[in-house]
Amino acid sequence: MKKFLTAFFCLFPSKSSNLFLKILGHKISWKSKIGFSILFVDKLELNKFSSIGHFNFIKVTSLKMDKGSIIKNLNYFKGPISVCLGDKSVIGRLNKITRGFSSITYGKSFLKLGTGTVITYSNFLDLTCSITFGNHSQVAGMGSQFWTHGYVHAKEGVDRIRVDGDITIGNNVYIGTSCLFNPGVSVANAINIGGNSSISKDLKISGMYVNQPLRYIKMDIETTKAKLKKVETPGLLDKVYSKNKIKK
Repeated sequence: MKKFLTAFFCLFPSKSSNLFLKILGHKISWKSKIGFSILFVDKLELNKFSSIGHFNFIKVTSLKMDKGSIIKNLNYFKGPISVCLGDKSVIGRLNKITRGFSSITYGKSFLKLGTGTVITYSNFLDLTCSITFGNHSQVAGMGSQFWTHGYVHAKEGVDRIRVDGDITIGNNVYIGTSCLFNPGVSVANAINIGGNSSISKDLKISGMYVNQPLRYIKMDIETTKAKLKKVETPGLLDKVYSKNKIKK
């Protein structure tokens, strides 16, 4: 019921809607602003000068926006995700952020943007696992994709496993247009990534990285299983192996 009432009051942008959201138990600054958007959120926290623009659809577990942070227009967030925007961070327009529900995913997942970090427009973020951005980083241009899950198939037959992993982006990182991030990668501080790059391994040394040539990597399903840890969560539809440490 709380989610539905939250969504209802957000359809009437005004100071009175802030009052009703406060009554529902959300933490809302009088100096925050919500445009004409649909918010199905269990826990909403909007600090001073934070704002949500128009025609967003946001159906997540929780949304926290620190001072001066902005979600612009026409974004789509859906799934059991906790979203946290640091001071003066920005999610631009037409971004899609999704996560599957139970029987597809397991545990908790969050998207976190540090102070002053910007995600521009028309990017895709898969939150099967968590994605963290440090401070003063930028996803520039358009069309970048962040995938926290992928699959490895057997050489023949129906056997396959899913491989999951968090993505971590450091401070002062610049990501050019149309980059592709694979599950489990991390990017250190002060790195620039050229457009159309595929990031399949950790980037540990600050500097400039550009797209790598296509290369062959010897791999099979059994080798992949041996390197990773199996996720034993009951009810999952796939056989899932994680690049992360399994939390007990």
